Amino acid sequence: MDWWLVLLIFILLVLLVWWLLSRQTEEKAPTEKAQTSEADDLTKIEGIGPKVQGLLNEAGIFTFAQLAGKTHEELDAILDAAGSIYKAMDETSWPRQAKLAADGKWEELDKLQDELVGGR
Repeated sequence: MDWWLVLLIFILLVLLVWWLLSRQTEEKAPTEKAQTSEADDLTKIEGIGPKVQGLLNEAGIFTFAQLAGKTHEELDAILDAAGSIYKAMDETSWPRQAKLAADGKWEELDKLQDELVGGR
């Protein structure tokens, strides 16, 4: 087989792989965009900062309602999987805070957060 034929086959394979990978990226993009456009600012919950919000988003939690529906065990598993720095966090009040935020009960949320220290 001539070297140019091998080169041509190689180039065609590279182009095919590139095309398949670009299609996967295009298919995922609208879903991610839809989720982030409907996302709530989870940092309004006492004990959640930008990095933890990122972890929650990676786990598919984008709204107060989604966070309110999570159990202590589910949230603990998300934090544990992220590394030892997050294991010391206490997420027990997050679902209750998120429920108040999802229901638009901002005054009650403020009152609860005044009683909390670092989300506890």
